Amino acid sequence: MPSKPPADTESAPVLAESEVICRTNAVESGALLDELIRLLAARHPAVDPPAALRAVLDREAEAPTFVAPGVAMPHARLEGIEETLVAAATSEKGIRFPGSQDPIRLVVLVLAPASAPAAYLRVAAGVARRLQDPAFLDEIVARTTPADVCAFFRRGSAELPAEVCAADIMERPAAVLRETDSVKDAIDLIVRTGRTEIPVVDKEGALVGEASADEVLGLCIPEYLLWMEDLSGFSNFEPFAALLRKESSTWLADITSDDYASVSVDQPAIAVAEALARKDAGVCYVLDGDKLAGVVTLPHFLNKVFRD
Repeated sequence: MPSKPPADTESAPVLAESEVICRTNAVESGALLDELIRLLAARHPAVDPPAALRAVLDREAEAPTFVAPGVAMPHARLEGIEETLVAAATSEKGIRFPGSQDPIRLVVLVLAPASAPAAYLRVAAGVARRLQDPAFLDEIVARTTPADVCAFFRRGSAELPAEVCAADIMERPAAVLRETDSVKDAIDLIVRTGRTEIPVVDKEGALVGEASADEVLGLCIPEYLLWMEDLSGFSNFEPFAALLRKESSTWLADITSDDYASVSVDQPAIAVAEALARKDAGVCYVLDGDKLAGVVTLPHFLNKVFRD
């Protein structure tokens, strides 16, 4: 008899009509989440409503999950459940969610097995891909019955993706340099953002390299100094002072490296881990062709796999 597949590879969760609320009158997120969780618990006895609500609220307090303007996807990983559970609610007027400036008109609640890192991500990826159609939100809020909402989710490309791709977990770059920038621009950006690796793009947005804090240090401390045991002949920060005098006129190319981790947008998310490990890198660049589409930092990747 074939063994049961791991929860991480389970089939797409089914959105049941009994777990959909159309045009809710709720105005606060807490009350709505409690109602959605109780709907799930009615069909799935393994769900403990108070514990599940605490888990969802705690998770959202760490980092609210808004996948698009007007769309929230609160979620939590729970011990004791063996399948991914989904409930949804729509609202005409909008619901107040902490951390959102926009009224939330669509809520998709996801409860995933604690040991299934891809379970929530597959649901999030499926909904996010549907949201590429600007009419998605208006169309689903216009549905007046749970049956219509379920049918809309199942329609066409609503099936969950077979795997989570790099595009599904990437973030927008927090900082980007142009190849015409100077070393001063790079240092300013590193100091201001706290990022130690900054992508460098050309005027068309194509990735040409990476500027890093390590490379800045390399400009200040020539390699031969690293072989010297006694640096007492150098005054405090003398090598840095030399760069400071010419940082505005030093081209960014002097600290730009082409030895970076990268994947394409359609590669599976596991390829991001492979690229990070192979390059011993702290960030992986996600490319659409040769254009920079997004970034995945190592902390962000670990959060997606182990905590999100």
